[in-house]
Amino acid sequence: MNIAEAAQKYADYTIEMRRYFHKYPELGLQEENTAKKIREELTKKGIPFVTMANYGTVATIGGKKPGKCVLLRADMDALAVQEENDVEYASTKPGIMHACGHDAHTAILLGTAKLLQSMRESLHGSVKLLFQPAEETIGGADQMIQAGCMENPPV
Repeated sequence: MNIAEAAQKYADYTIEMRRYFHKYPELGLQEENTAKKIREELTKKGIPFVTMANYGTVATIGGKKPGKCVLLRADMDALAVQEENDVEYASTKPGIMHACGHDAHTAILLGTAKLLQSMRESLHGSVKLLFQPAEETIGGADQMIQAGCMENPPV
């Protein structure tokens, strides 16, 4: 099975996660529920993670073969914008919405986590999955780097 076929298995899950994050947006440095949901999903998949910079999360999927470590990043904060879409998964928080795609970024990285976890036997090296808070308000990346997201194993 090629990677595109394998990824298709997780399409519904990724859509479900995107809609969840869209419905429950949080501003930068306030991503408490978002971080909780991410950590619950990683735990369900048996993927180890560490908490960094309060709401940041770094998961690592170790391949069964030697190799380098690469990092995939998703930002997860929303914007102070009023949702005007009329969809079942519209923001439940007045004045806050995912208007810039971070809900999709987070969902895609969770879908990727499922895919990579299922392919661990054939992975060379390891993959870090970085869920970064506060991209829109700046400071989240610096906090994650200071907390050591690029180390152990080094990216």
